[in-house]
Amino acid sequence: MNGQDCRIWTRQFGQEGAGSVPLVMIHGMGAGLAMFALNFDSLAKQRSVFAIDLPGFGRSSRIHFSSDPGEIEEQYTTCIEQWRKSLGLKKINLLGHSFGGHLTALYALKYPENINLAILADPWGMTERPSEVVPRRNLPVWVKALASVLQHFNPLWGLRASGPAGPWLVTRMRPDLMRKYEDLLGTGKSSLISEYLFHCNGHNPTGESAFHRLMTGFGWANNAILPRMKDLNKNVQMKVLYGSNSWMTHLKENDFTENGVEAAVDVEYIEDAGHHIYADQYTRFNEAVNKCLLNHDNKHQC
Repeated sequence: MNGQDCRIWTRQFGQEGAGSVPLVMIHGMGAGLAMFALNFDSLAKQRSVFAIDLPGFGRSSRIHFSSDPGEIEEQYTTCIEQWRKSLGLKKINLLGHSFGGHLTALYALKYPENINLAILADPWGMTERPSEVVPRRNLPVWVKALASVLQHFNPLWGLRASGPAGPWLVTRMRPDLMRKYEDLLGTGKSSLISEYLFHCNGHNPTGESAFHRLMTGFGWANNAILPRMKDLNKNVQMKVLYGSNSWMTHLKENDFTENGVEAAVDVEYIEDAGHHIYADQYTRFNEAVNKCLLNHDNKHQC
């Protein structure tokens, strides 16, 4: 990309050449493809599943992105498209979580002819930042001042600054995230997740820096997806999954139609799931995705 060698770390699950349209899974900011470990077995029973580390994250190339937000989006969608071509894939089901959902929507906007079904899992960056963000509680002046400074840093700079204590810091900050994988790894082995996340983010943070340039304030997209979806090809089929307890802005189907979206968009909520919808209630998530994919294979609406 732009003269840089971009290698995208890829894992494939399921039977190669299975008749159903393959599923491609894209992780969120600060993560890697192994965060979908609770989903692969179930989702790969009837189709090939490909999971990738986004450029700038995990084990993929730490390419240098543009400083321009629009060019960053163009670079990411181009990388995904070139990856698809390199594997000889035709139509794909594209599933993205959080930032990956943001990129999935962008890819569907630019390459609708390659999309069989687009699945946005608790997507980031759908709506514009409100003109007035009302805090949940009154914050001390020093907290507001600290926040105004920290928003200029990459989101995970503190993790890298912690050095060898990074995995311990991940465990202390997100014990809930570690516990989500106990069914897979067994009790007391959740440190594997903290070590994985640390090493995903301990290298040159080019992807994180690119994400930061797409942000405004704390966590809002500087160019939200929803207003742009009026340009989505009406033949694209899209499924949007939200965790009922997620902190992300929740949308309903009428939000899409009111913004001029003519494509078929189906919205579903996974009960008792938060932002990490694929792990919080992974059985329900897997069932919802499999059902939608199977119905779409049979040309029915999800």
